Amino acid sequence: MARIELVNSGVLFKEEEHEYWLGDKQLFGITGAIQRQVAGHEYDGCPEYLIKRAGEYGSSVHKSIEKLINDFEHDGTVETEDFRNLTTDMNIEVSEYNVTDGEYYSSNIDIVTRLGDAEFGLADVKTYSNTKLTKAQMTKAKYQLSCYAYMFELQNKDARVTELFVIHICNKTKKDGSINHIAELIPIERIPVEICKALLEADRNGEQFNNPYELPKEVEKKCKRIIKLIQTKKEAEEELTLIKKDILSTMLFLDVDSWKGDGISFTRTADSTRSSFDLASFKKAFPDLPYDDYIKKSNVAGSLKILTA
Repeated sequence: MARIELVNSGVLFKEEEHEYWLGDKQLFGITGAIQRQVAGHEYDGCPEYLIKRAGEYGSSVHKSIEKLINDFEHDGTVETEDFRNLTTDMNIEVSEYNVTDGEYYSSNIDIVTRLGDAEFGLADVKTYSNTKLTKAQMTKAKYQLSCYAYMFELQNKDARVTELFVIHICNKTKKDGSINHIAELIPIERIPVEICKALLEADRNGEQFNNPYELPKEVEKKCKRIIKLIQTKKEAEEELTLIKKDILSTMLFLDVDSWKGDGISFTRTADSTRSSFDLASFKKAFPDLPYDDYIKKSNVAGSLKILTA
């Protein structure tokens, strides 16, 4: 495939007003739609002045990075050096690349990397002060980068976005005088295009998007109880294993095969070997046999698998 050159969206971005204009038509920012639809809890409990301060810090870091990429000018900040180190092996194609659907939405992508003639990676720079991104922050990043990827491929025919990641950078002084230094790359799993389109459509129509990756409230209410029950079960099974081991040792020492108590009985089984049929090896040894004629199949009901941290 021939090398793809990125298409100019034709959108005018007014930085001070943070407005996107396509001719005489104002477009909406993708980030704003995501904030309204799935990331409304990102700043829960955070005072307004801290949100403003964080925004100013983020803007300054973004400008320093843009100057490094476009003007090869290093301003000497730790954040700029961290960005340079994190992206040493990347082939950065452009920064602040604008994408649009040409009708309603537009946004600037922080970083576009070239992975091949038609393959690209997209990155978003985050300056959160928390060491690990919260659930709300990760949700925002996934939808943000996935929507960017959708618009990017819409705008650049035959282009494929195969990598999404967050560049998490922070270097702030804490109240105790220590430095909160973060510099990491976080790979992001892409959300399918149809889900991204559904989010933007819901926002455009003034409706609330039902996030398929978010727990329904009635399930979320049960989570603490589920975790407690799983932990209780685990502790009970571990304790029971130790008790059974102790009882078995006693029965072996006394050379008894069974005991009966009030409402309970214990039976010791002797050591043995188990035989099973190795179908894979048999097929390999006799590949021409009609196995399907002799394999019994039965329906298995679906089940729920629950994993806890």
